Amino acid sequence: MKIEIEGVNLVNAGVERGSLFQSLLKEFLKVAYLLTVEKGSFTVEDFSIKLDRTLEEGKALLSVLTSMNLIKRLAKPTNHFKLTQGGKNNLKVVLTGGVFDIIHLGHIKTLKAAKKGGDILIVVVASDEMVESTKGRLPLNSQVNRMKLLEELLVVDITAKGSPDQSKFLETVIEYEPDTIALGYDQASTEKMLLEQLENSGLENIEIVKLDEQVPNEKSSLKFQNLDQHSFE
Repeated sequence: MKIEIEGVNLVNAGVERGSLFQSLLKEFLKVAYLLTVEKGSFTVEDFSIKLDRTLEEGKALLSVLTSMNLIKRLAKPTNHFKLTQGGKNNLKVVLTGGVFDIIHLGHIKTLKAAKKGGDILIVVVASDEMVESTKGRLPLNSQVNRMKLLEELLVVDITAKGSPDQSKFLETVIEYEPDTIALGYDQASTEKMLLEQLENSGLENIEIVKLDEQVPNEKSSLKFQNLDQHSFE
């Protein structure tokens, strides 16, 4: 079988491994990953709509990707597909986290740096209870609203709810299977604890990366201080 999309021939055997093909392949697999996470499995229609392609193109692409064992057709539900482990191995998933109560330039720079380390960026957003226990105050914005704000950023692919129980963070790691966990410059104290948790859970193959990106004077704590000094009545 052979199809042509945007001038690139995709063949189920002997595919040319050029940079353009690899870019398209990652685009298709990324969509399959996001749909698999969101829905558990997906249809041809789901895949085509997400890629903004015709139903015929979606069918052809899924046929090729299935023949390459990157996507599999499920027996149940019928006519549903799912990303295989082989497909997942062609992507690099980065997971990071934080409060993101007042989104500022420092956050944007850090998120962009995290995304550069992979193909998909998942952001775990701290629960309201966790913020209160660690910072001594409730966040200005609820966890749901903070997630909605982050979802508006093009650099963010998935937002995930952080648990009030810090020990359950590993459940999130297991669910999304990241290749890398990116820590911000101000999360150094988290690294040692995280390394121990991953090792104890047999997940030591996950890479931990520390991001140094920051913008001077762009910190949430400073933003709160400025809020205290201003009246908005």
